[in-house]
Amino acid sequence: MTMRWGEMDALSHMNNVAYMRYFEEVRIAWFEELPITYHPKGEGPILGTITCRYIKSAVYPATFNLTTYVGDLGRSSFKMHHQMMDADDSTVIYAEADAVLVWADIGEGKSRPVPDWLRTIIQER
Repeated sequence: MTMRWGEMDALSHMNNVAYMRYFEEVRIAWFEELPITYHPKGEGPILGTITCRYIKSAVYPATFNLTTYVGDLGRSSFKMHHQMMDADDSTVIYAEADAVLVWADIGEGKSRPVPDWLRTIIQER
């Protein structure tokens, strides 16, 4: 992914909100590979919490590689670990984030057990 000029802030580095958008994009890309259809009466993963550790300031221009690992499966949640690295030098890590995704009934806004088909996918990874 390529950093956009507008993601720079007054401190001459990428604004912290932009990191969250990149992590969101990589999560959504993974969700799009799954048989999930978001609609008001459907079920799917929603973000419960996310924490980020900013390691090195990203400065324009920059290109990133993002990785995501899925694990720590609970009854109605699972964790995802994200890492943002420099595309040309994978030893340069800009940030790492840990997220908890909750499987939810979208319309009711209540958690539901992670479906068996998703448990299988997560356990195989």
